[in-house]
Amino acid sequence: MKSVNRPSAVMNMMTRRDGGFTLLEMIVAGGIFTAVVTIAVGAVLAIGQAQVKASNIQNVQDNLRFALELISREMRTGRDFRLPATPGCPPACGEVFFTATRIVGGNAQSYDVGYCFDAVAQELRRFLVLGGCAGGVPVTDESIRLEEAVFYVIGETIGASDGQPRITTILRASSRDPRLVTTFRLQTTVTQRDRDSS
Repeated sequence: MKSVNRPSAVMNMMTRRDGGFTLLEMIVAGGIFTAVVTIAVGAVLAIGQAQVKASNIQNVQDNLRFALELISREMRTGRDFRLPATPGCPPACGEVFFTATRIVGGNAQSYDVGYCFDAVAQELRRFLVLGGCAGGVPVTDESIRLEEAVFYVIGETIGASDGQPRITTILRASSRDPRLVTTFRLQTTVTQRDRDSS
């Protein structure tokens, strides 16, 4: 009969591991998993916020470009450009008036139109001169905060040296979304297509 060394058998039983994890290993694995998930969720949220910001930036830029294009197109064929006769207004002002022309049924019709900056509503308005700025139609979207709109008119006096006005329009705007604090400035200069006759 073989003799069994009892102390070594007991030691073998105590050090032998079954196929499982210890509590410490589970805590470490759970911590690593939580950290990875937290980083991944944070990255997804950051990408979503960046997308919203990019969309707002694009919206502001597109809206300002549209407003400038609308103004420029109408001013190119206009005539008799003038600024309001208010103190401190010329040579730059938040309003401009001119006579525009449109073709209706093959006939050219003239009408007095203007653009103005409504500082209270923070928007650019297009209006018929008889109705005034308050009765105008907004040109900029309600999601845009127009901070400044300035019109410069040069060469509006008819004469041998000029008679072909140049109108510079400057717009400064931002989004009404408080998460987007970027301000955009756009400027364009339009020259009246036809020279004024004396």
